[in-house]
Amino acid sequence: MASLAPLLELINTGIANLQSVEKKNNTPIPNLSQPFHPASEAFRADPVAAEAAAHVVAAALQLVATLSPPVEGLYTLAAAGSFKTAALRVAHESNVTEILREAGPQGLHVKDVAQKNGLDEKKLDRILRYLSSTHIYEEVEPNVFRNNRLSSLLDSGKPSADVISSPTTKFDGAMGPGALVAHHLDELTHSAAYTWENLSDPKTGHSYRSDQCPMSTHLGREINCWDYFCEPGQEFRRHRFDLAMKGMQSLQPAAAVLDGLEWGKLPKGSTVVDVGGGIGTYMAPLAENFPELKIVVQDLPKTIQNAHEFWAETNPQAVAEKRVSLEEQSFFDAQPERDVDVFFMKSIIHDWADSDSKKILTQLRKAAGKNTKLVLAESIIPYTSRMSEEAADIKGRVPGSVHKQAPAPLLPNSRSGPMVMTADMVMLIGLAGQERTFDHMQALLLSTGWKVEEVRHPASEHVMYSFYVSSPV
Repeated sequence: MASLAPLLELINTGIANLQSVEKKNNTPIPNLSQPFHPASEAFRADPVAAEAAAHVVAAALQLVATLSPPVEGLYTLAAAGSFKTAALRVAHESNVTEILREAGPQGLHVKDVAQKNGLDEKKLDRILRYLSSTHIYEEVEPNVFRNNRLSSLLDSGKPSADVISSPTTKFDGAMGPGALVAHHLDELTHSAAYTWENLSDPKTGHSYRSDQCPMSTHLGREINCWDYFCEPGQEFRRHRFDLAMKGMQSLQPAAAVLDGLEWGKLPKGSTVVDVGGGIGTYMAPLAENFPELKIVVQDLPKTIQNAHEFWAETNPQAVAEKRVSLEEQSFFDAQPERDVDVFFMKSIIHDWADSDSKKILTQLRKAAGKNTKLVLAESIIPYTSRMSEEAADIKGRVPGSVHKQAPAPLLPNSRSGPMVMTADMVMLIGLAGQERTFDHMQALLLSTGWKVEEVRHPASEHVMYSFYVSSPV
């Protein structure tokens, strides 16, 4: 029992801290039975509550792994994962959440749900009961189901009749992660099933080409996801993917870019180039807060067309005053000749294997002046092994590169690791890219002539990435 005592202490202490913060800030702890509302996350804005919740969750999961019969634990936690994704896709694609939202808190009998979405009543009953056993939906009485905190996140917010009659426009204008979840349950889940076949194939197993990843094996040909989405007949998947990425951006506030550098210390008129910057979402807060900067947003022609629309709505004055310019540019090509104070890239390098990443970073190094900074916004994979936190061992490390570890006996990466490592699997399966440990990224940058000077972390706990700030070697 000695090994359980520290976990129990973490849970008790964490719950006590949560209750204390709830009382102090009047921020209630979420109710699993109620549909999600953004206000229910207000408690997590308090750092004490955020840490307490993370420790309680990690300790509870470790207790489950410790006390479950090992065969049951291995099977239900791992091997049966594909069944859960299959069941969730059935519910999501057949619009169960929208139907149950209209039914209200009393729920709806499965026969009535099936009558609306056209599925077999008995099979749907089994699907929803299986999901309810993992706290997605609730069975309020036999065969009667309702939404809860988790299932309601799938809600498009539209009338069920509309999404049933027009599934291709289901996520248009919808808030939340619905499109992202649908993308994962479709392309990525199918591709994940072929990961072993891909890794064990002599031709693809050691390849880092984007057209030889598990998704390519699933599709049965050498093609990367970008080209696949552009093929005739895949318009819906491409559109859904674009909406999924917008949803991701909404969960990762663009204002976090303000924490990426001491922007106010840059000389007036400094040039900041957002490489592969999309429509410029992450430069908008910079343009608003530091109007003395000259910002260049670079991306491919089609994206830059959309960028003109974005800036016309967001900050037309910045474009008119030439404080923001929009430029067609591939990050694999040589940069235009000019003095650049900061090259900024968000979530670009993780899309690419080391070989392609080196090409991108080398082009920026060639274009850099001696005082140019490179700021990469990328997730950092934490090790699952515990690292020494003794001052003597940390001395000499790059400032900000040492992760705060969860207390023993929790896994040291239990706070930030699960989501980032899931993202790494997405990169492996869908793109042949990867999230990287700090040591990996540091070596990659050094090999292309960049030295990491510091790692900066956003103030918000909800942001999954950090900022590598580098200078030319």
